[in-house]
Amino acid sequence: MEKIDRYIYAVTRRLPENQRKDIEKELRGLIEDMLSGKTDKPEYTAQTVDQVLMELGDPVKLADQYRAKSRYLIGPDNFDTYILVVKIVIAAIAFGMTLATTIGYIVTPPDSLISVIGRYFGNLIGAFFQGFAWVTIVFAVLEYQGVAIGKEFKDDKWTPADLPELPSKETEIKPVESILGILFAVIAIIILNTAEHLIGIYIFGDEGITRVIPLFSHDVFRTFLPLLNIMVALGIVKESLKLAAGKWTPTLAITNLAFNAVSFGLFVIFIRGEGLWNNAFFEFWMSLGIIPVESDPFALWGTALTGLTIVVAFALLIDSIVNLVKGFKYQLSR
Repeated sequence: MEKIDRYIYAVTRRLPENQRKDIEKELRGLIEDMLSGKTDKPEYTAQTVDQVLMELGDPVKLADQYRAKSRYLIGPDNFDTYILVVKIVIAAIAFGMTLATTIGYIVTPPDSLISVIGRYFGNLIGAFFQGFAWVTIVFAVLEYQGVAIGKEFKDDKWTPADLPELPSKETEIKPVESILGILFAVIAIIILNTAEHLIGIYIFGDEGITRVIPLFSHDVFRTFLPLLNIMVALGIVKESLKLAAGKWTPTLAITNLAFNAVSFGLFVIFIRGEGLWNNAFFEFWMSLGIIPVESDPFALWGTALTGLTIVVAFALLIDSIVNLVKGFKYQLSR
């Protein structure tokens, strides 16, 4: 009967593609059984079909039951962590914007203080909305992928035996570590996106700062900005996961290793960017005699970057190994 087909379609179209055929078959069989229970006749009346469909209820609610999970933008398992991260990000944006505006005001005093204040609040409100939007998008993606970062128990099947062991001091992740990590990451994003030209050498005169020689070549730096934003955003996601977990587990430790590996790759791509470094930066050091005039400053800088790369690689490797040990140690202690 057409109405049965329409009802089944209304339910199954809300389900994942790979579940539709099985659930359609199951639901059709259920409806047949319910119809058989209403009458002994081989033919069903429209009233009987309506009665059965009414008993099955709203197709949307029935689809939710088959899905075995309610749909949320940010679900209950992640909501507390989401709110906490939003608060941290908003606070970091306020601090970072104030810091960048203050430094910019000192370095290049504007003609009108009122225009600076107006631009500051305009940028601040815009940054608040962007920060809120990006945190929401990240948590929405985690929710869509079924990542319940704050979930410890199995819904209504919880028993006291499911209570986790108290984390040892070695495996515990202190919230302040993750909060500081998120704060620094957000401040880094703000400075890189709005005040990259203020990263460099400050020349002081009788009236204070007279000139800033930027470290980066502005136009080339802007081409690398999306990569830097991704790298910093990965750091924020990693710290959010640590904040929610509260302790090192094997899964978290392996995730941390993956984040470190990706971040290191992006870091190497960035610092090896052709034309990234500002010539005037090196010419200043040569004018002071710190870099010999007859030398190749870019060759020396390349050697320094190689050393920096080794230091960063070593630090990330140690961080990954130490936390892998903590994660698997926690599992063995359970």
